[in-house]
Amino acid sequence: MPLATIHRTRPLGGLDVSLSTDGPTTVLFLRGEADLATLPIIVEALAGVIADRDGDVVVDLAGTDFISTVALSAILRARSVLAGAERRLTLRSPSAIARRLLEIVELDHLVTPPPDSGA
Repeated sequence: MPLATIHRTRPLGGLDVSLSTDGPTTVLFLRGEADLATLPIIVEALAGVIADRDGDVVVDLAGTDFISTVALSAILRARSVLAGAERRLTLRSPSAIARRLLEIVELDHLVTPPPDSGA
């Protein structure tokens, strides 16, 4: 089943957020810079998905030009809230910069499918 766009926000400070559904899963796409300046839009989008949707959440990071630890912390808080409701949050397709941050903070295991181990 193809992804169906259900909501798109205005860019704010270099970040564009869009939501799509893939069956019962909501996919949140981040494009641009995910940092302290754009944190409010990230938090608003995640809170909306948690409150208004059922099912698991995938955060697609393919379009991130930059991601800060502050933005990553917001995503991790959303993951914790979803886990309390027996829902999952995973990360998908991190850009090179996002993948590097995930490796540094040892959270690359949250990427689905997992990164190729080279084996």
